[in-house]
Amino acid sequence: MTGPGAGGTRERRRWVLPAVAAGWAVLLAGGIVWSVRNDPPTVAEQRDVAKAVPELRTAFGALAAAAQDERWAIRLGATRVEDCAITPVRGGQELTRDVVLYVAEGDARTALETVAQRLPEDYQAVTVATRGGTKLLFAADAGEFVGIEATGQSTDQELSLRVYTGCRPSSGVPEIGDPVGGAEPAALTTALQGLDAVGTPVTGTRAVSCPDGGTTVTFTVDVGPADAEITPRGVPGGTELLWSGADGWAYRAGGDAVVVAAEGGRLLLNVTTNCRPA
Repeated sequence: MTGPGAGGTRERRRWVLPAVAAGWAVLLAGGIVWSVRNDPPTVAEQRDVAKAVPELRTAFGALAAAAQDERWAIRLGATRVEDCAITPVRGGQELTRDVVLYVAEGDARTALETVAQRLPEDYQAVTVATRGGTKLLFAADAGEFVGIEATGQSTDQELSLRVYTGCRPSSGVPEIGDPVGGAEPAALTTALQGLDAVGTPVTGTRAVSCPDGGTTVTFTVDVGPADAEITPRGVPGGTELLWSGADGWAYRAGGDAVVVAAEGGRLLLNVTTNCRPA
């Protein structure tokens, strides 16, 4: 027999359970970030920042592979070495590296959730939406005190996922090197033709080994001075733009991602290959 207050109880239950789940997700994501950044290393070999380079590469390769999708474009960032403070009187260094996603309008949450699902299960990757679903938080623990994090808005079309080692002692500048990038993809040649920049040499490559073998590579070309107003040009016919903004545009060309964006007054072409044999 149903009492007079049963309907109200069910309604409250429908509201309370999602709220509890969302709150738990926020606590989990915050706990992952806090743990990676604050738990002290328990093994001496984990303390020096140079010893974190292999773990950073592994986590970055897993992230780059998980981020590849025909629905958006990606670009690999370079490894950065930044000074930091372990304590007020003791300095150290932190290594960081970004995978940048360029997504269609409204796809930010889906992209982060997809990456989280594709990362290894033991990374405990989570994506949390707060403030009515408008603010996004991504967190993962890659182990060995290496973490992955991202924050953004649900309306963002450019998302940076950052792999980081946390602040560690340093005995000097660590040796950081990428694997061999391999041959330039056909999409690079086609993009240069569209930008009237045929023959312009590649100015830099960033590569990482993929978990299942092979490499993913970003080839960068400095096309020239950026115009005051940037509008898409040279996009192959029938190609859908994934992102177009004041600073550039992005699209897919077969299995490769093409991003053209202004940086420091220059127009840079970035073509990133899917994981492929070296």
